[in-house]
Amino acid sequence: MEKRKKKLIWHIFPSFLLIIFLSLSAITSYSTSYFKKFFLKNSEKELTIRTTLLQKKFSDMLKNGPDNYHQIDMHCKDIEEKTDTRVTVLLPSGVVIGDSSGDIATMENHMKRPEIMEAMKRKKGVCVRYSATLDKNMMYIALPVLQDKEVAAVVRTAVSISGIDTQIKSIRNNILIALLVTIIIAGLTSLYVAGRISHPVEEMTKGTAEFAKGNLTARIAVPESEELSELAVTMNHMAQALDDKITAFENRSMELEAVHSSMQEGVIAIDKNEKIITINDAAARVFGFSASKLKARYILEIARHFELQKFIQKALATHKPVEDDIVIAGDKERILNIHSTALYETAGRRMGTLIIFHDITRIRRLERMHIDFAANVSHELKTPLTTIKGFVETLQQMTVKNELKEGEAFLNIIEKNVDRMIDLINDLLALAKLERLQGTKIQLEKHNISGLIQGAVSNCDFSIEKKNISVSIDCPEDISAMVDPGLMEQAIINIVDNAVKYSPEGKSIHISVTSQGRFVDIMIKDNGNGMNKEHLSKIFNRFYRVDRARSRNEGGTGLGLAIVKHIVQYHNGKIDVTSTKGRGSCFTLSIPA
Repeated sequence: MEKRKKKLIWHIFPSFLLIIFLSLSAITSYSTSYFKKFFLKNSEKELTIRTTLLQKKFSDMLKNGPDNYHQIDMHCKDIEEKTDTRVTVLLPSGVVIGDSSGDIATMENHMKRPEIMEAMKRKKGVCVRYSATLDKNMMYIALPVLQDKEVAAVVRTAVSISGIDTQIKSIRNNILIALLVTIIIAGLTSLYVAGRISHPVEEMTKGTAEFAKGNLTARIAVPESEELSELAVTMNHMAQALDDKITAFENRSMELEAVHSSMQEGVIAIDKNEKIITINDAAARVFGFSASKLKARYILEIARHFELQKFIQKALATHKPVEDDIVIAGDKERILNIHSTALYETAGRRMGTLIIFHDITRIRRLERMHIDFAANVSHELKTPLTTIKGFVETLQQMTVKNELKEGEAFLNIIEKNVDRMIDLINDLLALAKLERLQGTKIQLEKHNISGLIQGAVSNCDFSIEKKNISVSIDCPEDISAMVDPGLMEQAIINIVDNAVKYSPEGKSIHISVTSQGRFVDIMIKDNGNGMNKEHLSKIFNRFYRVDRARSRNEGGTGLGLAIVKHIVQYHNGKIDVTSTKGRGSCFTLSIPA
């Protein structure tokens, strides 16, 4: 059972009372002891003076020898009557020869008295003790009486200190009465002061209790004392600041919750132990549950998909972002793009991972439809165009026989445009095939680069000879790389064909191959028209032409470099181009060796 707490006043008041009592008790004890020592010291001083005066007197009386002992005794008794001081004179042997209070004939030897023994050593003997003769506490002072530097006798004086004890007791009683009165007054005062201290604290406690209940609009009354008033003002400011922050946090939380709930993307946060921290409705639907039922559950309990579990474990194992596409089977197959980001606390420690689900099923279907459409349309267009070309060739032959020169020119134009359309469709088919495969069906094998270049140049022999262009190849025979031979040869053909098309007659094309560490660089340099820098970042886009009129006359489709770009990317390589207007261009294909 919890011990009942005492109020602050009962912590303060007894402490004050105890301090006052101990302080006054100490003062009483000290003052009583001080006064007693003071009285005893004064009595000793006064008695010493009397004894010193009698020392000379009795020294003179002792010169007459034993005959004067009676006179010495009578003189001692006379002194006591006048000064109320007991006087005793004794010889060095301890025999009393004069005493103011007793019969010297019956008195015992005083040699063993402490004060007498000190006096015999020519010192002042002082002693306070009980006297059996007088039945009182007495103070004794003994001094030696010297004659010819020898101790002839000892003079001892004594006074009763019972009166001192009586005075000390009276003083002590008066102090105790004053102590009792002081304690009562101090107790009442401390009770009042403790109440003045504890009351504002109790009021502040009530105010803080309101804060604890969540009523941060309440305010603590400000006490009069400076320290407590500063504390109350500080706590009021703290409550106001907390109220503002909580309000802002609630508003922010509501905004985030609204955004979280309305997001089409699934969002799920998990901790380091794979337990769900938060999840929105879109992510919950992926697992076929409601979001409220998934919080604080382990992700592996609900994520039954093997690829998804692998992704989550991979995301938790690294601090870097992770991205992947997975297919979720069900009534309807869904394709999800998943992206993960590490979550950190304010101290910078890893607390978990945030995973975002993008449903890209519709996008992928549209892409597939687009690719299939392009492939199907191109295929369908190719057939009638091939037929047209066949009839055109027949007409050309008939025209030659009939010598219809003008019709022959028209038919040549038709043939040229049909060839261009066939080239365009062939490029569309090639590009659609590359996009449809997305690099999955590429068969990489170690292949000699020199052979690929020779094959590509051979495919362009007709156009090269037609424009009287010289082609030089600088490729060591031992250089090879992991490539798909068909696709890589097609990429080189497209670049060489472009170089031939856009080079004036009689120019040259130089092809060189170098091995640069992990990469093999294939550089194709021409001395053709070149292009300005603003075109370099766009020439790999589909149907982009630097000079549309010239490209149309040359028969270009605008897809050749786009195809090259896809082929190089599927080989995990890169393509760069440098060009100067009027000085030609240089294309560099970097392929992993």
